[in-house]
Amino acid sequence: MTITRVRWLFAAACILVFLAKMWLVQAHSVLATPTPHDDLLFIRQAHAILSGEWLGDYSQYTLIKGQFYPLFIALSYWLCIPLLAAQQILYALTCLVFLLAVRPVLNNRALLFLVFVFLLLNPFTYNYPAVGRIFRLGIYPTLGLLVFSCLTGMFLRSRHSLKQALPWSLGMGLALAAFWHTREESIWIVPSLSLVFVYALWNGRTWGWRYLGGLVLLFLLPMVILAASTWTLSLLNEHYYGVKAPIEIETPEFKSAYGGLLRIRSEHWRQFYPVVKDVREKAYAVSPAFREIKPYLDGPVGKKWMDFIHGTDLPAAFFIWVFRDSVAEAGYYKDGRRTLDFYRRMGAEIDQACADGRLDCRMRITSLVPTWHREYNRLFFPTFFSVFNRIIHFSGFSAKTDGLLSRGTMGIMRLYSTVTREKVVTSRKDVLQATPEYYRHLNREKTRILQDIGGGYQKLVPALFWLALAVLLVILVQSLRKRELCFFTVLALATLAGIAAITFILTLVAITSYSEIERAMHTAFPLVLLFILAVFIDLWSRLFPGQTETTHGWSAAEC
Repeated sequence: MTITRVRWLFAAACILVFLAKMWLVQAHSVLATPTPHDDLLFIRQAHAILSGEWLGDYSQYTLIKGQFYPLFIALSYWLCIPLLAAQQILYALTCLVFLLAVRPVLNNRALLFLVFVFLLLNPFTYNYPAVGRIFRLGIYPTLGLLVFSCLTGMFLRSRHSLKQALPWSLGMGLALAAFWHTREESIWIVPSLSLVFVYALWNGRTWGWRYLGGLVLLFLLPMVILAASTWTLSLLNEHYYGVKAPIEIETPEFKSAYGGLLRIRSEHWRQFYPVVKDVREKAYAVSPAFREIKPYLDGPVGKKWMDFIHGTDLPAAFFIWVFRDSVAEAGYYKDGRRTLDFYRRMGAEIDQACADGRLDCRMRITSLVPTWHREYNRLFFPTFFSVFNRIIHFSGFSAKTDGLLSRGTMGIMRLYSTVTREKVVTSRKDVLQATPEYYRHLNREKTRILQDIGGGYQKLVPALFWLALAVLLVILVQSLRKRELCFFTVLALATLAGIAAITFILTLVAITSYSEIERAMHTAFPLVLLFILAVFIDLWSRLFPGQTETTHGWSAAEC
């Protein structure tokens, strides 16, 4: 069989698998909700972008979250691609980018096809209702995988030709910028990138200063692109709202105010409740600025949520929103400069009270994460291993749509439908039941197939993960004896570090803030698959070194 025919068969097979998946996931439609700080926020921001108004009118919600997701929604609209389909296409393209990245060491098209299918059918891409909601997890795990894929392609080509590696460096920069400005916990990727960077410098120390300088530039370019994107978003937000930052919670003013509340000691602290009643009373006594929002925080704004949970305090999942809603009710969210001035005054007043002894305060270690108490120490390792186990088992997966309805007014439903170009699930059971039986039966069959595929991953992936971990340990022992490391060994370690970093962050959240972390776990699922593949490719290149040579002039056996 000629090489050209093999290529066409490979491309046709990949396209067929992708089309089959797209047909199956059509069983999932958008679930509309009236949540002003989540789904509806992104829809409104995308609508404002499409209207040429940046993120819309300034409020307590405008700059609370990263801006790339509403930009992606707007881009999908401009391209006339329904949003859920656009998210699936982005993930499929990312899988193809990974295939292109590893071609220098895996030039067997049958194996490349298996890698593509293994990545493409990742259950997180059809986990419902998560993928039906307008959540950032629709693209965030994909962007993380894209960063690792471009990093791989860049490094594998850097030894042979810095010119060939440059497009991969540029792609990594764009992916990293999009990734960083989608969610706020993106710092988890830093240890992974640092590990690869240190390895690249160590590995390239014997290849000459010219090569080493070029390698440093390849790694610096993504950082420059990230910095430029941050600067651009900051300027846009300053121009429209008077807040020179990508998101408001990153400003020193907000950190000072919110972090000031978190550092006040209380004898009545409770897990998951960052600012209990006696802390608020102590802060009211020393901060005239904070006292201005007391009629709202301890009044109708806070009471609505306190009545909902039948308590006198608010858990971490609610408190930051109620706090900002109260500031808005006090009239401070009409202009960003005035908002930041309020937070600055409040933070300064609490810090001064801590400094002069009027308040008993802890050291300011973090400004946004609730205080870590000694009693939490015994919870750390059990929680860490529980979260880690749930990640590698793809815990909480479901493709089923049974009984799920949208919520919201007709106006909200129309807004979702217009901006996403998607079919929106009805909010009425009678309308849902009026759907033709054949169509409902077909969708049930599609979701059953997706459920079976996802269930297969839940059974297969944990076994492959532990097997890959055992193989990696053997490879590491051999590498230490020979005093050399191959790139894919380091890539496996980097992905493992990423999984550990995400697990660490989720452990802190699960102990200090709230235990419902299933959505956030989606970030780690592609990394689990990538870890398995990195170890597999590393092993393949060692067992069959003669099959890893390509026109790129690089061999995986070369470390």
